[in-house]
Amino acid sequence: LPDATINYRMAGFEVLQEPTASSYTFYVAEDNITDESTLRKKAFVHSTVHQNSCIVLLPAFGTAYSWLVSYTDKNGKETGSTALYHFSTGKVQYTDADLNGLLVINAAKHHKDLYLLVDGVLVIYDIEGNPIWYMPDVPQIEKRDMTIRDFKPTPNGTFTFMTSKGAYEVDYDGKIVWQAPNDGKVSRGTTETYHHEFTKMVNGHYMVAGAEALVKRIPDAWEKYFADSDTTVQKGGDGNNYKQITSGTLIEYDASGKVVWSWKASEHFAEADFFWPKNTLNKPYDGNTYMNAFELDLAHKVIYVSFKNINRIIKIAYPGGEILNSFGEKSGDMYHNSPFYGQHSCRINPRTGELYVYNNNHSDFEAISKGQIDAEGYVISHVVKYQQPIDKSTALKSNWDLGCKLVLDKTAEQVTIRGGSIAILDDDCILVNMGTMNHMMIISKNKELIWDAALYSADERHQKIAMIPYRCNYIQKKDLTKFVFRKRS
Repeated sequence: LPDATINYRMAGFEVLQEPTASSYTFYVAEDNITDESTLRKKAFVHSTVHQNSCIVLLPAFGTAYSWLVSYTDKNGKETGSTALYHFSTGKVQYTDADLNGLLVINAAKHHKDLYLLVDGVLVIYDIEGNPIWYMPDVPQIEKRDMTIRDFKPTPNGTFTFMTSKGAYEVDYDGKIVWQAPNDGKVSRGTTETYHHEFTKMVNGHYMVAGAEALVKRIPDAWEKYFADSDTTVQKGGDGNNYKQITSGTLIEYDASGKVVWSWKASEHFAEADFFWPKNTLNKPYDGNTYMNAFELDLAHKVIYVSFKNINRIIKIAYPGGEILNSFGEKSGDMYHNSPFYGQHSCRINPRTGELYVYNNNHSDFEAISKGQIDAEGYVISHVVKYQQPIDKSTALKSNWDLGCKLVLDKTAEQVTIRGGSIAILDDDCILVNMGTMNHMMIISKNKELIWDAALYSADERHQKIAMIPYRCNYIQKKDLTKFVFRKRS
């Protein structure tokens, strides 16, 4: 739009079709230029194309630009041009490399067509660490930090993300085009307590993780499960002891914000899933079946749901909701016999059907078990692929395991405490984000490091300090057109 301030450097230019034009030449120059010959002379873009639109990478944020387009007929003769147009790129502190940025440690020789969507800062970076898009400041975003999560692209050229207050869909201009109701219709509370995962579905619906507050009767002496100092245990009028528990929900909305499907862990889990004996724990377990990821596999009519605190991933029927299979630690397992611990991301490879898991390999509650220590004696996070069992009687089988070891020090903390994610690229390479370890990587199928980087902010002395991304997603250059030229609402 003329005289607009835009929030991106990857900009789409488009003019009306000229009936006699065989080609269009786009001229783009820095500064607010009012003379056509000067603009043509100073243009950093002089691009001739056979369609009436093109995508241009602008040099910088916080800069004024001018542009025009000339028309050329089939004989190579210029037949006219548009008027001069002007616009500028805006800026926020998160696009200022002196304040925030993505520090590339090992540059990519491949996958240079990837753009990275980083939580927290709500910025899209190219693979070299340069910002190309930012979410403008809006009232719904009070501050940018680890509470802004799951920033990712949608199938139809928009983006979704969550804050501590809600779940939002925005267009390329950063305009909010949809907002989840957050009205408590499923949780029966004042809000739905959205968290972790928010996905726009291919049918135009939205699915989001939520939570409900429950009060459950403790099935045995409460001292068996909780610390003496736990003040959340209350005696009921019937003489039994009760505990307030947070339990996960899934909610599907249509475009109008109506709930069209929902699922509650509390309606499908057994009592043993909520109460574990405390003698197996580092600190009192809170009975929390609070999910931290879900993955839609609608081609097979199933959803995978991850529960960090109980080291479990379940496979549920959609829309039926019944649990088809359960992977990980079993209810009340005294031996902590689990293939993963505190896992934070589960993904399905649509080409192979394999289950990918980012295994944080950490528990807030359980003491370190033998299963968390690798063959060399390290406790580190892992990216793992599993061949799915054919039925409940067959165990989940790992066929690919990458330990995310950063330093050769067995005493160093090298596990992700919070966050962490994986995204499967088209060639089956994996984009890994290590959450609180503040390390992002692209790993090949052969476990080769293709690229890695860390997110930073600067202190008052301009020293770079970690700015932890909760998750990381991506878009590819070939897909940019649907974002840049998506019809604005």
